[in-house]
Amino acid sequence: MPNEKRQTTRHRRKRGSISADEIVEGAFAVARRRSLDQLSMPRLAEHLSVGVTSLYWYFRKKSDLLGAMTDVAVDRFLTRMPAVRTEDSWQRAMLEHFTAQRTLHREDEVLSDLLLTRTSSYGAEATRRTMELIEAVVGKLVDAGFDHDNAMLAYNAFSVYTRGHIIHDRILRRSNTPTLDQRQQRMTDWSSMPVLASLLDRHPLAGTTDEDFAFSAARLLCGFEVLLAEQGEPA
Repeated sequence: MPNEKRQTTRHRRKRGSISADEIVEGAFAVARRRSLDQLSMPRLAEHLSVGVTSLYWYFRKKSDLLGAMTDVAVDRFLTRMPAVRTEDSWQRAMLEHFTAQRTLHREDEVLSDLLLTRTSSYGAEATRRTMELIEAVVGKLVDAGFDHDNAMLAYNAFSVYTRGHIIHDRILRRSNTPTLDQRQQRMTDWSSMPVLASLLDRHPLAGTTDEDFAFSAARLLCGFEVLLAEQGEPA
């Protein structure tokens, strides 16, 4: 008797049995398992056991879905970010703000993709909420004595460094670069580079460790302190 092929039947949910919130949470699950670029309506429908038309009832195209995911990502981001407290120094406020950003983006790559590399998916409300947080930090600098221009420039300098640190680290990890671990010793013959050779055991050349970030953050704050002092000097 010939072997019969066993077919797996996938039971679809009834029409109307899914909500927009469930679709968005499912989209995050698919994106974390694959990537945000590989998220598609058919894959999401399969993950949720619904027909694709059920998704289009709530989200007419993928960009609409990404906008809803960004709203959720902004909410999660703001919930995790430390409040800007009156009693804290401006240095502490800045350091806590950007250290928390780095930690959150390293923990959740889908959130990081939505908030750092797909800014076109921000809606008006998500933009307002995000900018209010920036307003609080920049306002802290103004209250400390920075003029408005220098407060904004200082925030941007720290922000661009932090975002670059996050994205650079992700690129290196995705490529499994040897500069992140002990394999860097085997990258090349270091005999003609005695300074670097003496540092390989202590410092990954990628420059994305916690120590690297803390060092650069401290140096940035020192520079801002000098800037603040210069503002009080006569021209």
